Amino acid sequence: MFSEELLELDRNTVEFMIEDMRRQIEEKDEQIKQLDEQIKQKDEQSRQLDEQIRQRNKQIKESDKQIRQLDEQIKESDRQIGQLDEQIKESDRQIRQLDEQIKESDRQIRQLDEQIKQSEQEIQKMEEAKE
Repeated sequence: MFSEELLELDRNTVEFMIEDMRRQIEEKDEQIKQLDEQIKQKDEQSRQLDEQIRQRNKQIKESDKQIRQLDEQIKESDRQIGQLDEQIKESDRQIRQLDEQIKESDRQIRQLDEQIKQSEQEIQKMEEAKE
């Protein structure tokens, strides 16, 4: 009888151990499911981040393209400003030349005016002498 009880005790122990192992397996399965879900969420987050990175890279490339275009426009504007500056300098030089010519013409006019006055005075004296 003692041996039957021992045998029964052994069976109960084995059953308990089997039940305990099943319970542990179920817990592990649940943990695995939770971990799988976490992995899926992380994969989705990673995919979204990758998409955001691609979009940002696309925006950066577009911005770089616009910057290069603006840089070219600035260079062209600088070139045009340089040309206009040279034209202004040339115009200033021509204005100074014309100003000098005007001054010279004014001097010649004053000189001719003085000669005319002298000639008129001489003519008047000659006419007075004739009378």
